Amino acid sequence: MIKTTFAAAILASLADAKTQREWKERSVYQIITDRFYNPKSPDVDCSNLSNYCGGTFNGIAMNLDYIQGMGFDAITISPIPTTGAGGYDGFGALDWEKVNPNFGTSEELTNLIQKCHEKDIWVMLDVVANHSSELAKNYSDINPLNKAEYYNK
Repeated sequence: MIKTTFAAAILASLADAKTQREWKERSVYQIITDRFYNPKSPDVDCSNLSNYCGGTFNGIAMNLDYIQGMGFDAITISPIPTTGAGGYDGFGALDWEKVNPNFGTSEELTNLIQKCHEKDIWVMLDVVANHSSELAKNYSDINPLNKAEYYNK
């Protein structure tokens, strides 16, 4: 069962779900959350691209006018589950029931979605269901897909 805090963000985006046909009418801006904007240190040196650079849900929310100004009316953000070290792109989930704290909290994700909807910007969450972290020591480290029978080797 998905935890309440995580589910709230997902339900907020599903509350006004659109059809495939409606999405085809939108101009979608793809965002890797960590690489988009670091609100705490906008000029951060991100020369080591295997590390987190500090982009957050709040950083995206702060720049919705910029996104809209380029002509986009929808965004898709990189996967949000908790990952292992170096999981800045959201791939390699360790816990599918928790929001990656490097990007912010589930409340900040919900806030981003609400701010987008206020500006008629649609939000799509990128879900990479076929990737779990290579950093897991064994299957029991991955939540909730914690059994070998869930995987095909």
